Parts: sequence; structure tokens; C-alpha cells
Amino acid sequence: MPSTPPAAPVAYGLALPDLRGAAHLLRRPRGDETLWRVERLLDPDPAPATTAVDADRAVLPLAGGRVEIDRATATTTFRTPVAPADAEVVHPHLASTAVTVAHWRGRIALHAGAVVAGGRVWAVLGERGAGKSTAMYSLVRAGYPLVTDDVLVLDGRRVLPGPRCVDLRRPTAEHYGVGEDLGVVGRRQRWRVELPAGDGGGELEHDLELAGLVHLAWGGEVAVDDVPLDRRWPALLESLALKLPPADQRGLLRLLALPTLRFRRPQRFADLDRAAHALGAELSRRGAAPATPAAAG
Repeated sequence: MPSTPPAAPVAYGLALPDLRGAAHLLRRPRGDETLWRVERLLDPDPAPATTAVDADRAVLPLAGGRVEIDRATATTTFRTPVAPADAEVVHPHLASTAVTVAHWRGRIALHAGAVVAGGRVWAVLGERGAGKSTAMYSLVRAGYPLVTDDVLVLDGRRVLPGPRCVDLRRPTAEHYGVGEDLGVVGRRQRWRVELPAGDGGGELEHDLELAGLVHLAWGGEVAVDDVPLDRRWPALLESLALKLPPADQRGLLRLLALPTLRFRRPQRFADLDRAAHALGAELSRRGAAPATPAAAG
């Protein structure tokens, strides 16, 4: 009698049977994930693509090719001269699928990392150049489990964890002496730090809730300050991973009521760990109590 294949590994609420070769970067299933297939078709000269997303299909450009995401067949197809390996699909290429499927399912997807502190999840947001992945890795080093490095998918306030790895830039990787040089994957050169169970990337509790949001900034001293309510909306809109009207507008408005912080720290490697410990301690203190709307002002 044939044996039953093991359940597919998951990320972002998607069950991914075609990415078992990178299962060490993925999560264990809880049972309610959406089954999603991944196909890789070799095309020596793929037609150029511009980003197009509608209600049933998305086409996105990819270096040397294109990605097609189909809602009806629940399939992502890579058309490239060289097929991406499972680990490359998992991160960074899977993010575009996660964001698109989240939109179709009425969920919110933010361009954000996230960690667990105080038993709940804190999103970490930052513009390009704000040092987001560096902040994520320094928080992991400080003992805070990684939820995701690059894209945060929310089902209401329930968090759907992403892959358990952080992709660093060269200066940070060299500073810490970590990471595998992947070369250029996606838009930039990456040094990947895998986080197996027990090393900051362990299995997370199911039904973790979002406690609040942290916006990164560079500054002279380490400081964590509340963001006034009237200044949250523009930054929240900017953090949407898909630049379309949000599928869950009420859910996005509810995020405004969550504790929202600005974390400033010096742009110096010598201060990374000290800053991460300070932020983690503050998030743990706030995360341990029920989230309440912050006052405007």
C-alpha cells in the first residue's frame, strides 16, 4: 500500500508541495493553508512583461523572464531561461505570489519583517535603505523569533508566517561573519542566513496576533517613540506590498489603532546589538499587555 506523502511545507498561508527541496526554509502546516503549485518552464527568450494584476491573473517581470500567477489553477509559473532553484523561489520570488494571493483573498500584505516579542508579533517596516533586514537579523540575535523577513501577510490580525531566513547585504554579512553568498537573486546580491528550528527560526505558535508596528529610522541615539495617530496613515499606505487599493480597507483602518512606534538608532555596526536589545525589551513589555489604541498628539 503506497505511503501517504508528508504534508506540504508552508509559507504565507500557502501549502507548497513543489518546494519540498527548500522545506528547511519553510514552516510546518496547520491544516488550513491554500494549496499552491509552482511550475518552472524553460524559455530561452521569454516575452517581456510589465506588471499587471487583475481579479484572476497576475503577470510580473522577473530578471531574465516573467512570473505568471493564476487564481483559477492556484499556480505560479516561472518562464525563464534558467529554472530558479527551490530556495530561490522560496525567497525572494515567492513574495510576489504571496502578495497577490493575499489581495485576492481579501487579506493585507505589508512590505515588512516581523518578530515575536512578548508572545505576539510586531511588524518592522522601513523604506529602502532603512536597514530592515539588518534590524531583523539583529533582533533574531537578541533572541526574538523571526516571523518573516520581507513580506507580512495578515488574515485579520492573525499572522501568516513567511520563510525562516534573512537575506543580508554584504556589509552586514561581513560584520557578523554569517550568510551564504547567493550572488544576485532578484534585484540585488544576497547573503542568506538560514534560521533552523532552535536558532531564531523555530516553529511558531499558531494563531499569533499582530501586536503593533515599528517604523525604522536612523538617528543619533537609540530611541523608541510612539507615532501620533494623525501621522500613521501615510506610512501605512506606503508599506502596502501591492500598490493597489487594499482588498480589506476596514482591516487596514483597524491597524491604525494598534501601537505604532518609531525606532531610531545610530547607523553604526557597533550599535546594532545594543539597539536590538533595547527595541526587543520595549516590544516585549508592550506585547505582553492587550493592545490598546494610542492617543493622538
